[in-house]
Amino acid sequence: MRVLAADIGATHSRLALVAGADVASERYRNTAFTDLYQVIERFEEDAGFSADTIGNVVIALPAPVARQPVRLTNIDWQVDSARLQSMFPGSEVLLVNDFQAAAVGALGAQRLRSLNPLASASASGAAVVTGAGTGLGMAWVADVAAAAMPHATEGGHADFAPADAQQRDLHAWLQARHGAHVSYERLLCGDGLSAIHAFLGDGTQLPARQVQQAAQRGDALAVQAINLFVSVFGGYAGNLALFFNPPAGIYLCGGVVGHLADWFGDDFRQAFYNKGRMRHMVEQVPVFLVDHADIGLQGAIKIAKSTIRT
Repeated sequence: MRVLAADIGATHSRLALVAGADVASERYRNTAFTDLYQVIERFEEDAGFSADTIGNVVIALPAPVARQPVRLTNIDWQVDSARLQSMFPGSEVLLVNDFQAAAVGALGAQRLRSLNPLASASASGAAVVTGAGTGLGMAWVADVAAAAMPHATEGGHADFAPADAQQRDLHAWLQARHGAHVSYERLLCGDGLSAIHAFLGDGTQLPARQVQQAAQRGDALAVQAINLFVSVFGGYAGNLALFFNPPAGIYLCGGVVGHLADWFGDDFRQAFYNKGRMRHMVEQVPVFLVDHADIGLQGAIKIAKSTIRT
């Protein structure tokens, strides 16, 4: 029996049909569809399968999944598990948070960059997975040695804590545009990098990819924007180290993180360590950058395979 796995983002949907070691996958741009159901129907056509051949369906969604219908964050879609079940009446359908799937994928990834040379990871204990893409996600596991579903959170919406005068000015600038609550997600995502660039410049907002490309050409403003982005990310990751003290590490993933991987150096580490009297504790927390694409889809596939009924 085959399984269907999907990782639904705000910008793209990634789906995979898995039969043993064979995997057929596709990526779709969400603006071409009015809802998730259309995406699934399109994948059925493209991959050439029928719903009655599917054993398990696991769909990772960028939102809390406990309440129905699930209202996705950063995309105007709603998902109803009952409707999905009607599309796959003979299947076991499971909805998970996108970072539950990302955590499963990240913790099983082979290509990792260590960002904290002062620490090494334990083979057991807690771990945290966080990542920046269209939004900022976060999940955690109590023990990486146990086969358990990661815990979903909305930690990316925690209050941004400015670390210096420049970041306080950035916080005020964002408050003027978004209201009193300024979350880390306002900065640590694609639009966040664009906003930081606009704040440092004349207010003109460029897409994150253009900021990255300009930085690669040596544009001083773009370099400054990425360095500030990475510093904020380091402070945020340091907060996660304080919250969880995870001996198995903190794992960074997501499309924006992947595109900016080479920038996660001294600025990140200095901000990560900068926790005053608790610096010594944070220094002992491993941090890894997951150098692998489609981590969420890989995690959804693993979850789908693990729930196969025998």
